[in-house]
Amino acid sequence: MKPAPAGAADSSKGAEAPAVVVAAHGRRGILARADGSRLPYLIRGRQLRVVCGDRVRFTTATPGAPAVIDRIEPRDNELQRLSGHGGRPETIAANVTHLVVVMAALPQPDLYLTDRYLCAARLMGAAGALAWNKADVAGPPMAGLAPYEALGCPVWPVSAATGDGLPALRAWIGAGTGILVGQSGVGKSSLLNALAPGAGALTGEISLASDEGRHTTTASVLHPLPGGGGLVDTPGVRDFVPAIPERAAISSGFVEVGEFGRQCRFTDCSHLREDHCAVQEAVAAGRIDPRRYESYRRLMNLARQAAGRGY
Repeated sequence: MKPAPAGAADSSKGAEAPAVVVAAHGRRGILARADGSRLPYLIRGRQLRVVCGDRVRFTTATPGAPAVIDRIEPRDNELQRLSGHGGRPETIAANVTHLVVVMAALPQPDLYLTDRYLCAARLMGAAGALAWNKADVAGPPMAGLAPYEALGCPVWPVSAATGDGLPALRAWIGAGTGILVGQSGVGKSSLLNALAPGAGALTGEISLASDEGRHTTTASVLHPLPGGGGLVDTPGVRDFVPAIPERAAISSGFVEVGEFGRQCRFTDCSHLREDHCAVQEAVAAGRIDPRRYESYRRLMNLARQAAGRGY
């Protein structure tokens, strides 16, 4: 979740103003210029790794030829996870302003996964919210989501089928860049298509740009929203563990832990086993939700394991 270093300097002729990566698939994808026009791109140099939301500099050699990305502009933030390949950090998207955890009555919500996403959002400076999808069938949000609302995290009952709640969710994202995350089977694709009409057309462009249409489901795509802003759609992720450089930062990702943690006797308190820990006292007194605290404890242990592997 730290800004990525810029790539090689752009000194080639034909350089244009920064464009935004709206589709990323390996070393190919689609760029969007400031005027809204799009063009396919290639990446110059093996050190560059672009993701959806990146602002990049590029050159065009001849009309009709793919753009060549030379440099990534400094990122405002990046959503990173520890990958399943050795637990190394993997960047999912960049310059995200709003993160929406989509959930539904079925499959049964994994609130520990939800907490990890919301922790990542806070640490990267993005606003976080929950979207209770299929509300037309499931009814109001489950009672277990009440602690999130108490912490100031919006919970939006929505329905991709009826359109209920979508205007409010779209207005919340505004002109920013949102990303939909969550478990498989909660209706993220249907919600995306309802929020961003014409999403399938951009997916078709990826196929043409990469000549690998059968792999378009592995591409990340930034879809424009009506009235401004955009929404990132990413390949399905079975699990998510945020890549957090410093374990101590996790307390800042849980608003209630950070709040009570300022009252601890020791400034370096991990809020796990120490004496005179205001966080543990708040849990015992019912001022911090025990399940949320357990989620914090689990993430601290995961971060400790990752640190032991040198990441």
